[in-house]
Amino acid sequence: MSDKTSPDQPAFPTLSDDEMRDSLELFATALAGMSERMDEQGKLLAKVNLRATEARSAAVGAQDQTNPKLYGELIAKTVDAKLNDVTADLIATEHNFSVEREKLAGAVKHLTDQRADLINRICAREAKVERFKARLPWLAGGVAILFVVGLLVLPRFIASVPSGCAVLGGLWTTTTTGIPICVQDANDGWF
Repeated sequence: MSDKTSPDQPAFPTLSDDEMRDSLELFATALAGMSERMDEQGKLLAKVNLRATEARSAAVGAQDQTNPKLYGELIAKTVDAKLNDVTADLIATEHNFSVEREKLAGAVKHLTDQRADLINRICAREAKVERFKARLPWLAGGVAILFVVGLLVLPRFIASVPSGCAVLGGLWTTTTTGIPICVQDANDGWF
C-alpha cells in the first residue's frame, strides 16, 4: 500500500492491531445484531407478506362478490329464472284470453248480425204499416163505397134468383113477356 493519498481519498490514521481487533469485534457484534434484526424483520416481513397475500386473496374474492357486473349477472340469472315461470304463466293466460276473445268476437258478431236483421225486419214492417196507413183512407173510402153499392145492389142481386126472392119475402113469378121476376107486395115498403 502506498502512503500517498489521492486527492479523492481522505487521509485516515493507521490503526494498531488491538484497535483493529476491537473495531472488528465491534463490527462483528454490530453485524450479528443487525443480522438478528434482519432475521426478525425477515420473519416479520414473511408474516406481513402472508397477511398481504391473504388480504389480497380476500380482496379478490370480495371484488368478485362486489363487482357490479358479476353481481348484476347473478341477479339477472336469478331474476330470469323467476321471470321465466311468470312469463310462461302470462303467455298461457294471454293465449286463453286470445281464445276467449275470439269466441266473444264471434258471439258479438252473431248478436250484431241478429240485431241488424231484427232492425231490418222492424223497418220493413214499419214501412208496410206506413204504406198501409197511407192506403187506409182509400181503403176505407172503397169499403164505404162498396157498402153503399152493396146496400143498393145486393137486394136486387139476391132477388134475381128464386131462392133469394123467397129469403127476401117476395114472390117469384113471370111477366107477360115471359121474363122471370121477384115481386113483393107494395105495402111491404122495400120496393
